[in-house]
Amino acid sequence: MAIGDGALDPQGGADTPEGIGPLVAALGWMSDRLASLDQTPESAEGGQLSWGNDAGAFPPDYWHWIHLRNQYRLEHVESLPPDDLPTVGPLLSIVVPVYRPSLWYFRECVQSVVSQSYQNWELCLCDDGSKDPELTDAMAEFAAADSRIKTLALDRNGGISRATNRALAAATGEFVVLLDHDDVIEEGALAEIAAVIAAEDDVDVIYSDEDKLDELDRPFQPHFKPDWDPDLLLAYPYLGHVTAIRHDVLKHIGGFRPEFDGSQDYDVMLRATELARRVVHIPKVLYHWRVVAGSAAGDTDAKPWAHLASRRVLEDTVIRRGLDAAVEAGPFQGAYHVRRRIRGTPTVSVIIPFRDQAALTVACLDSLERDPGCEITEVVLIDNGSTEPETRELRRRLGMRPATRVLDYPDAFNWAAINNMAAATCDTDMLLFLNNDIEATSQGWLHALVELGQRPETGAVGARLVYPDGKLQHAGVVLGLGGVASHLFIGMPKGHRGYFAWDQLVRSYSAVTAACMLVRRNVFEEMGGFDEAFAVGFNDVDFCIRLGQAGYRLLFTPHAELTHYESVSRGLSGYYRDYQEFLARWTEVLRAGDPCYNPNLGRLEQWCPLRPPDEDERWLALVGGLVQVAPTEEGADPGQTLATATTADDGLAEMA
Repeated sequence: MAIGDGALDPQGGADTPEGIGPLVAALGWMSDRLASLDQTPESAEGGQLSWGNDAGAFPPDYWHWIHLRNQYRLEHVESLPPDDLPTVGPLLSIVVPVYRPSLWYFRECVQSVVSQSYQNWELCLCDDGSKDPELTDAMAEFAAADSRIKTLALDRNGGISRATNRALAAATGEFVVLLDHDDVIEEGALAEIAAVIAAEDDVDVIYSDEDKLDELDRPFQPHFKPDWDPDLLLAYPYLGHVTAIRHDVLKHIGGFRPEFDGSQDYDVMLRATELARRVVHIPKVLYHWRVVAGSAAGDTDAKPWAHLASRRVLEDTVIRRGLDAAVEAGPFQGAYHVRRRIRGTPTVSVIIPFRDQAALTVACLDSLERDPGCEITEVVLIDNGSTEPETRELRRRLGMRPATRVLDYPDAFNWAAINNMAAATCDTDMLLFLNNDIEATSQGWLHALVELGQRPETGAVGARLVYPDGKLQHAGVVLGLGGVASHLFIGMPKGHRGYFAWDQLVRSYSAVTAACMLVRRNVFEEMGGFDEAFAVGFNDVDFCIRLGQAGYRLLFTPHAELTHYESVSRGLSGYYRDYQEFLARWTEVLRAGDPCYNPNLGRLEQWCPLRPPDEDERWLALVGGLVQVAPTEEGADPGQTLATATTADDGLAEMA
């Protein structure tokens, strides 16, 4: 039985618990056996795993996860809320261009629509001049068996866009659902879409999570996506399947464009989301992309012409949107970087707090001169009570350094107050908050930050930070990760790639670390700066949450890569108080889940593992336990231990 039949639905499908019981048991046995063969994680010194499997790395892990989810449903059927999914509602039109498919796979595709729990649909099939009598007979058979199925045909092969447009012309539904002729959708897929339409009057585009099917109908490589992120869509066509678009929007943009065949869906996604009032993500696997010989699903190099088309789609998008930008190759085939040029000559102040550790500060300052890509207007250093003779000599030299100011902050350490004081003395366009234990190590690093920071919708931009040994330190902050907030992929070994290369693409996060954070000065002032109630930790995460609530976007760029020595001279004294303040203020935000992450990905590890069905309970227990933590030794600070669960150092005063 294929996963498309619904019995293995990791989100719960329409099958009754009694019906899925035997299959759950069989799948559980198989996945347990295969999972025991997993030898993929690296081993570190002492035999500990240095890095784990992400959600898409090892198929048996995914099969086991599906089994656990189904088993959890069986055991908690009385306590779980009902699906309450509609069976009737707005008419949904599924459009399918058809060209010489495997009849077996094509029948499964059609059957996955016929088997939908939602009833008000129409299936519009258009044969793109296949000239295959068996296919013609099969399509006639489908239409005769169900009046909701419409069959059409082009006289000759016109390409996938023309065939899709012909099917679209026959569609009469309020929303159009895109489906390939050899893929399958979950039994509850249309019901999930209809539920969103009923709940969100202004929704125009809906997309879901997806996975792939191998030649034995086994699911693998789930793609658990974040909520709507227009920058990630500029990096690769992450909306994927299943995608539903309001029919009026499709008509307005003129449907599919044949000149972009091979990447026609990507073109439509970009143009439709430009007009969409709201884009909604359903965080459930509703679509199964079949891997067949020669398909892009199984081999990204199988259709090089399709990648050329996707690049042309992006280039056309850049022109259409009036962006002063260029499209460059991304970290994998089919991914791209849209690199923007800087408008005018914005001025930038680099703000660096320090205390002693003169050599560290000198190394930081020297690195700023190595090809930043655009001009640094001034460097503002704030001395928080240095006492060493080397620091006195450094200050004397800094007095002769061009475009450099040194301020004193003699009061007790308060990272937020120190940076607020320095920012208040600046009259530049942009503020770059930087720790003094950071060295700039990539060409054009400041340009990469400014090109995104200049956009009016941007609140703050964070950089890609690595440890001296090459392990990843920061590629965005996920709320709730590790308990409260942590850096995604922190500790990932050099040479590894994060889940769907999220660490190597420009994308949105709910927060970024202020160890290297660029903010426009007017935005910083609008937000009232950093909240000085957070003297040591979480000041930047709090700032980013407030930016997001004000409607600004938080962006991460991999093109600004810097080395972070992290906490060379400062400990975490006072961290416990900040931790408690953060939880008191933002617990409900954490409970709601991070929209830039995915509820199917785990929050107890940093490498995007699959989230076990009982992890929410364990996460709540972890947070609840941390709230109750109190100092146990005279002079000890619980922050020293709490930091192991919440490593979002974000201004934890890694200062010299």
